[in-house]
Amino acid sequence: MEGIHRKIDKPTANFLHLIDHDGTIFNLIYPLSTYLNHKILTSFSSSKKSLLNSLENISKEDLIVILHATGNKKFFYTLKNKLAKKFKRFYIFLHVSPKHFLLKDRLDDLNKLRRLTKKYNIKILTPSKELKKEFQNYGLNTLFIQVGIDFKLKSKPQKSTKNYKKYISTICTSEEKLYHYIKGIDKFSNLIKKLRLEKESIILGNSANLFNRIKSKKLSFNGFLKYLERSRVYLQFSRTESYNLSAIYAKRLKIPIIVSNIEGHKDNVRHGFRANNIKDAERYLKDILSKYNDPKIKNIVEKNYKDSLRRENLNSFKNSFNKLIKI
Repeated sequence: MEGIHRKIDKPTANFLHLIDHDGTIFNLIYPLSTYLNHKILTSFSSSKKSLLNSLENISKEDLIVILHATGNKKFFYTLKNKLAKKFKRFYIFLHVSPKHFLLKDRLDDLNKLRRLTKKYNIKILTPSKELKKEFQNYGLNTLFIQVGIDFKLKSKPQKSTKNYKKYISTICTSEEKLYHYIKGIDKFSNLIKKLRLEKESIILGNSANLFNRIKSKKLSFNGFLKYLERSRVYLQFSRTESYNLSAIYAKRLKIPIIVSNIEGHKDNVRHGFRANNIKDAERYLKDILSKYNDPKIKNIVEKNYKDSLRRENLNSFKNSFNKLIKI
């Protein structure tokens, strides 16, 4: 990552990504910097004064500027009006759904965003075709971007023995209670306790010991992958989801996935176990745990794996952005 935060006086990039979030969003966008026409500025690694100077000195010619946001009032996001005035090719990539704004009591923020996009003819980018429809219902002119990762497993996968494939895992990277609700940790916890699977279950990405007999761990990225690789099944019962990056890694590791049947998950997990309710999830989980080597389950896992290789790769991600040049 060395060198990506340098001051940009005369950029040669066609794309400049402005990122306020140092977690999942940065991890998703950073690999694009391997392409010479993609540059990144982050607000969490430089002083505000130096960032303002950098933005002031950036040439506007042949530059597409993309602000990556969740609606939180962070540095670049609070500058969106100024950025819209300065750059003719300015987009806002929302890594959340409209429901996320509502759950955080930010309907007014969504309305302000709509007014801003109409005033400057700004298009919203979203990683899900389902979310594209939802944002359009709120009056936002929205374009779909297929996200992707550059992921190759460094170590050889272990044999899928019961002893090795130990965990029933989910992901929650924040200790904020509302975020637990958004990520469906209460649903996960209730289901695990009902089936008495606490000893095998783990909540990855969270150090809070709040889940009553269910282990939780805050991990490095490599640590996260090790636990995910050892999972018998990955569950995510989010109430709203833009595009679940952890599900991509689970698919690449050939882990069975059970998710809630919501917006982003419909594009993210195209084959298999999308649960409409907790009864569906319970039935799916029982089937996977009791029939782990069932050909039908293996076929679903393989379909998700191949679909991910085909769509959710870094080249597809880059090409989605390249389409913006032609618009």
